[in-house]
Amino acid sequence: MNNKKNNHKIIISKNAGYCMGVKRAFAGSFAISEKSNNICIYGEMVHNRFALQVLSERGIEQKEKIEDIINNSNIKNVIIRAHGIPPEEESILKKSKKNIIDFTCPKVKQVQLLAQRLSNEGNTIILFGKSKHPEVIGILGYCKKPYYVIKNLNEAKELQLDKIKNTALISQTTMNSIIFEEICNYLKSKIKTIKIYNTLCNSPIKIQESAFKLANNVDAMLVVGDKSSANTTTLYEKIKDIIPTWFIETGKDLPIEELKKYHKIGITGGSSTPQWQMEKIKEYILEIK
Repeated sequence: MNNKKNNHKIIISKNAGYCMGVKRAFAGSFAISEKSNNICIYGEMVHNRFALQVLSERGIEQKEKIEDIINNSNIKNVIIRAHGIPPEEESILKKSKKNIIDFTCPKVKQVQLLAQRLSNEGNTIILFGKSKHPEVIGILGYCKKPYYVIKNLNEAKELQLDKIKNTALISQTTMNSIIFEEICNYLKSKIKTIKIYNTLCNSPIKIQESAFKLANNVDAMLVVGDKSSANTTTLYEKIKDIIPTWFIETGKDLPIEELKKYHKIGITGGSSTPQWQMEKIKEYILEIK
């Protein structure tokens, strides 16, 4: 049997993987699990089931419904995920007398408080984001109605802008910067007095910039993560327009025959992708005969 490894050159992109907020949330959760038990997270810490499995292995449960937390006397410690939650839900958790550990990403918390201030000042919030994303749900909890959520330029064009007064535009932190710019330009052309706040996080942008740089110096790219992740999906959508690219969750997803055509292969991942997930993909490729 030929045990000689192939001649692929695999490069993992600089800045790929967990952003500051996610690193903080995971490190804090691990620290809590070492000294406490009866811990749960309200909702998914990140949109990456592989990373969530690591939390489960440390005895940290995940609960999707707030009732399953406040009505469970066995749960003593409740972690608020990096995406944040609406203030009403935070109030319910605090009234339950459980120990609340808030790992809302500091950047997301800034957006929540900005939305609250703008709303309290009488502005109608237009939020560029995905309506069912937990970060968006959390932010909207700080806004007075009416508010609007749009995920692309077409939806911006569908807004009845003549009926919206004192408008302010903000964004979910992990959305596509190019689409945000398109929406900004359109809304500015229609509403001269609109207030625009670029609340996109720099971390996904840095991940994207490093990935673009790598994509221009390799033969193919692999974007690693969980396909439910908004920021990882955005990263994939941008890179696939530059170079042959595949969105990979595990080694089983690798297009092995296709990859044999390429010598230099780049790997990147979104801000919810753990470093070890990318390393596993790298090892898997290097074992291809």
